[in-house]
Amino acid sequence: MTPNAVGVSAREMSLQDIKLMNDQAVLDKVVDQITGGRSESDRAQIPGFSEVEVNAAQKRIVLHWKGDVPGSVKKVLANLPQGVSVQIVPAKYSKAELHAARDKLLAANTSGGGKQRALASNVTSTATRITSIAPAVDGSGLDVTYDEDRGTGQRDTRDPLVPTVRQNKTREVKSIADAVAGVDTHVSYQPLSVDAQKTRQYDTPSWYGGAGLRTPHTGQYYGICSTGFGVTRQDGKKLITTAYHCGQGTFTTFGGNLFVGSTSTQNESSTDDISGLDPGSNSSGNRIYDGSGPDDPSGFAKVVSGWGNNNVGDQVCTSGANSGIHCGIYIQQTDIGVTGENGIYRPDVDFAVSNSVAVANGDSGGPVFTGANGWTTDQARGEITALDYTTDCAGTVTADAWERPAWCLRGVYYVPIGKILSDMKWTLNTG
Repeated sequence: MTPNAVGVSAREMSLQDIKLMNDQAVLDKVVDQITGGRSESDRAQIPGFSEVEVNAAQKRIVLHWKGDVPGSVKKVLANLPQGVSVQIVPAKYSKAELHAARDKLLAANTSGGGKQRALASNVTSTATRITSIAPAVDGSGLDVTYDEDRGTGQRDTRDPLVPTVRQNKTREVKSIADAVAGVDTHVSYQPLSVDAQKTRQYDTPSWYGGAGLRTPHTGQYYGICSTGFGVTRQDGKKLITTAYHCGQGTFTTFGGNLFVGSTSTQNESSTDDISGLDPGSNSSGNRIYDGSGPDDPSGFAKVVSGWGNNNVGDQVCTSGANSGIHCGIYIQQTDIGVTGENGIYRPDVDFAVSNSVAVANGDSGGPVFTGANGWTTDQARGEITALDYTTDCAGTVTADAWERPAWCLRGVYYVPIGKILSDMKWTLNTG
């Protein structure tokens, strides 16, 4: 089915939703002035900067800063839009210091190709695996999570240790992390995140984001992943993106088995978890599916009008091929390094959480976006890489439900679109 090019979003937005998105856009513009438009990770280049949070409901920005705020920032703060307030909170460490500390911890915990290397443990017979590292939002140190290393793609579905042993293991990991990183660390047990591999299902050229892909993966089930955003290489070739971990080879539509594109080393990055599928004589478009579910018969899609950086407190939406649209997902942390099920460390990832369903297994590679221009267009924010926090599916329907039960989650990790475009030297297809 050819997606509709005009109309109103299939997900009805209230006036309150639209106002919130408009206020968020105002705050994000102020943040871009403060940071010089730098991406989440590149903000470490700003001396003293630690983190920034936005609260659209209160039209408030919180700046975590080590030391004195520079004159350029003070100038921005002296000319804030009406109704916007900024609070400056002292931070123990700058983002640059926490990046340096994270690099030290990584050097002790990774081997070639970004693969994780287990840390020996005196508490358990199973070695320790670091599952994520991130600068704490308040600049108080590094947030570090770990689990027992069960091997590539393997994780515990529930904590195998009794509370007293888990506490001892956490203290052990903290002692190691503090010593290696040279900063305070906040350590907690968190199993390996879930890679999200495994109508939108009958997409046609030019390819849109949020459509279902049948992956090269072979096994018990047909693998399903999602298209992300349409992009253009420096030589003018248009590609449609998906997640690197979805596999290498030829991808077809999940319904109808129509050729979509093929992978190549030129168009992929394992650490950004991104592949640009070459559609041959076809092309990628500048829209993403914005219907309510994976089998929405309207085929509704909206223009991508641009892209933006991500701030703690921003509200985003996901458009996954397996479970459809989910909004009301708030960014909890940015600039995280997270280990995927394939064992590859992804150094620049953001994390957002919903009170209900944010994604389902099978939504990998799908767009993360926010509304723009009164929700008439979509602004790209990133592409889904991994999932966390299992939750009740609450009636959520998935495209592969005929093969396996839906697995829904509240938390979504995604690679920022600015990072992808910069690393791959691509431009985003926009309307």
